[in-house]
Amino acid sequence: MAQMPKTTTTDEVILESRRIKAALAEAMDFDIDRILQDAKEKQYKRGRIILSPPVREIASPKE
Repeated sequence: MAQMPKTTTTDEVILESRRIKAALAEAMDFDIDRILQDAKEKQYKRGRIILSPPVREIASPKE
């Protein structure tokens, strides 16, 4: 996967959010499925509504 170019910032809010993001990713071994599952579990425990994207039907090819 191609890495996005790093940009330098001195904004403390952005730097802190990046540190938190990196810590969370490292705690889940950088496994996106585990990260998303953990987020869903936290949302559920806090009583948040979890929305799923609508299911799309796949159009059959025209003959």
